[in-house]
Amino acid sequence: MRSEDFSQSTETSFLQSRSIVRNTKIAFALILMMFSLSNGFSQASNQRAQIITKDAFLNSLSVSSTRNSTEYNNVLGLLNNSNSSLYLSNGQVRTYGQIPVCMYTDLTSLSIADRPDLPTNDIQLVTIKIGRASEITGPIDLTTICNYKNVKYIHIKLNFDMEASQLTRLIKNCNPKCVVFFSVEKIS
Repeated sequence: MRSEDFSQSTETSFLQSRSIVRNTKIAFALILMMFSLSNGFSQASNQRAQIITKDAFLNSLSVSSTRNSTEYNNVLGLLNNSNSSLYLSNGQVRTYGQIPVCMYTDLTSLSIADRPDLPTNDIQLVTIKIGRASEITGPIDLTTICNYKNVKYIHIKLNFDMEASQLTRLIKNCNPKCVVFFSVEKIS
């Protein structure tokens, strides 16, 4: 064999082995990334939303920082002002105003919250009213409303006493971008 052929063969062999090593490193890096992503997703889905009272949430926002002060005023406006709103009640849909920023629903009507014809793009606050403890027949799945494009706050309005820890155990699939708070407002 000529030295030129031998040198070319060695060089080709060397380049092929470098390519194999490089491809192996890339594959290994991709496998590591997939494992870390799937681990992150499984941890996020296993985390429970931390649910606090409405008063505790508003108090946490009322600190002196400008950002929190602006958010505090925004949340108060969503909770207390007459806003364009979407109502889901008893399986019926009603809209008041042009572009709803608030949605009001009861526990049984959450099942229709994923209808594609609902104007949910601008919804920032969702209030879920639960009149009696007997209405809660299983976990409260927040997947659909947490996937609304602009939702930031979920207010669970109870007409009976319940501790935050009890409510926390009932809530499932809450996106960390949403703040979940509750209030107990008994109606006589």
